[in-house]
Amino acid sequence: MNRKTSLLIGAGLLTIAVSFLFYAAIHPEASFPWSNRITFMSYGVYIWLLLKFLVDIPFLSNKRKAHNRSNLISAIGYFCMAVVFFLMEVTGDKVDVFTIIRGFIVVCAADFGVENMLYRRYNSHE
Repeated sequence: MNRKTSLLIGAGLLTIAVSFLFYAAIHPEASFPWSNRITFMSYGVYIWLLLKFLVDIPFLSNKRKAHNRSNLISAIGYFCMAVVFFLMEVTGDKVDVFTIIRGFIVVCAADFGVENMLYRRYNSHE
C-alpha cells in the first residue's frame, strides 16, 4: 500500500473517531448492544488500525525494510504474546481501561507476528 492511500484511509478513520466522540458526548444515554468488554477491546483494535494507517505504513515501513525481520522465534513470540493477553482478557472479571490496552496489544502482537512470517516467507532467498 502506498503512502497516499494509507494516509487517506487513516484520515477517514480519524474523522470517524472524532465524529463518534462528538456523538457520544451529545448522546450519553446511547449504548452498544454487547458488553463493555467487547466495546473496550474494539476500541483497542480501532486505535491500532488508526496508528497503523497514519504512522506505521506511511512513515515507518521503509525503516523496517532495512532490518532483517526473518526471525521465526520472534514471530512465535509475538503470537504467544497475543494469545496470553487475549486469554488474560477473556478470563478476567474486571472491565476497565486496561481492557483497551490489552485489545491494542493483542492486535499489535498478532500483526507483528504476521509481518514477521510474511517477511520470512517472501524474503527467504536473502
